[in-house]
Amino acid sequence: MRRIILIGLLLSSLAGYSQTCNTITAYDYMETWNWTGDWWIPAATTNFYTNASVSPSASAVLYGTGGGSSANEADWYSMPNQTGLTLSSAYHFKFRLGSYRFTSTSATRGVDVGDFIEVQLSTNGGVTYTSEIRVTGNSNAYWSYNTNGTINKIANGTLTTYSPTGGGDRTLTGDGYSVIDLTLPSGITQCAVDIYCRANAAGEEWWIDNIELIEYFTCAPLPIELIYFTAQPVGSRVVLDWTTASELNNDHFILERSTDALRWTEIGRVDGVGTTSQLSTYHFIDAHPNIGANYYRLSQVDFDGTQEFFNLVYAEISDPRINCKYSYFDIAGQEVDYDFAPPGIYFRLCGETIEKIIKN
Repeated sequence: MRRIILIGLLLSSLAGYSQTCNTITAYDYMETWNWTGDWWIPAATTNFYTNASVSPSASAVLYGTGGGSSANEADWYSMPNQTGLTLSSAYHFKFRLGSYRFTSTSATRGVDVGDFIEVQLSTNGGVTYTSEIRVTGNSNAYWSYNTNGTINKIANGTLTTYSPTGGGDRTLTGDGYSVIDLTLPSGITQCAVDIYCRANAAGEEWWIDNIELIEYFTCAPLPIELIYFTAQPVGSRVVLDWTTASELNNDHFILERSTDALRWTEIGRVDGVGTTSQLSTYHFIDAHPNIGANYYRLSQVDFDGTQEFFNLVYAEISDPRINCKYSYFDIAGQEVDYDFAPPGIYFRLCGETIEKIIKN
């Protein structure tokens, strides 16, 4: 059976033309960092543990030891003041959060409403902080690191509280909040962030990992605005088509093929049109694709040699011998009945495929 699968052919992701870029300007992944954070008051209930993490092997952890009424298990995970931020850029403060029960797995353990973490933001060098995001527990709730529970908030100087709607395992319910993302609007040149953590009983734990400060800014457009790139099997060949909405200093395209999307072989080049704001359509035939999987990669090369890669497409070519009615010929080119033919050299024909066979 022949089939075609187009991978990632959403227009927004295919376009090699983008006006928004982002980069991680500061981070603390616990194992590595350039934005060196730490617990404000290192204590017996705070440390860096390897029980769970997003990027192995450690997370910053606060856990409770009291009987449920103590408020002593509290601390700040503090990210120092980061200066030199670009006024025209927006920034995201982002981290991952989990609430595990490694210190006690009793059914009555987990975080309650009185257990919470709070994101506190300063944009004046740490002189004053405003509380922006609070994540609480609820009725012995707990959750693993996940991507189902996401918080996105624009910093506005007021506290917004997020809580699970119930207790127990919240990993898959969408309210075990694990991706915390606070947007810092443009116009600031520095920021410092504290994550205040509180728990008051064994089995109530907050786990923090992969803290990032991400800068979003306007970037120069890439040279090609690609509308689509497709691969269509036709018989034993694959037809590749693509169209661009605009091109800037485009010298040529390179087409590559792979069976595993890891190791690539160049199969052809097609000249570009240089610079244009008009639609341009291109066509290429792969006359010798692989039987089975064929991944195709398109890239564009500028006149100065700069190369840009686009998304992959996929086409599958079935084995022509499947369900094929074979014909057999001897070395003189005469068709024979192979089952009754004497030992010797024969040729088996199926469509355009010829195989040499030695019959003993």
